Amino acid sequence: MQNLTQTRIAAALAAAQQPEGERPWRLLLTKAPTTHHESRMRIALERPSTRELSGIDEATARAEASRARIIHEMARRDGYMVALSVCEQMMSTTPALPAGAEIRLSPWSDGPLICWRFHKDAAAVAAVADRFGMPVTERPHGDDGTTTYVLAVGAVDGIQFEAYALVDTIPEQVAA
Repeated sequence: MQNLTQTRIAAALAAAQQPEGERPWRLLLTKAPTTHHESRMRIALERPSTRELSGIDEATARAEASRARIIHEMARRDGYMVALSVCEQMMSTTPALPAGAEIRLSPWSDGPLICWRFHKDAAAVAAVADRFGMPVTERPHGDDGTTTYVLAVGAVDGIQFEAYALVDTIPEQVAA
């Protein structure tokens, strides 16, 4: 939520339609949330049990939650855009191209995750990990021990990143 400012939030709220039955956003006494934790806490006010614990009336709680939901979605959109930019920069300098790439950012996540998949290519995972300064781990995958999960995890420009491959285990290794 690092790109959110009170001015940008105010512009987004001015363009949004507020649901009926809520206290008008302009009458809320709290500042709009600008962190992931604050927005999730305000969205939680929709639950009656949370609202009762907070001591806030229903109209105010619903207004806080609807305002926080709009802000949270803005932050998620920003997160996707930043992750896309980082992914683009990584692609331009990576020593090995992935078989697949995706960006994950669920509503409950603290931030985006760039995930690169390499098809049966542990060396590619190692090359990418070396390029971006990450450790590589390996572990058996599945019960039969015929595949190994190779994983590199870290952060690039503050965005979480993982690269992985499932590789066939050499038959002599399985027997040992």
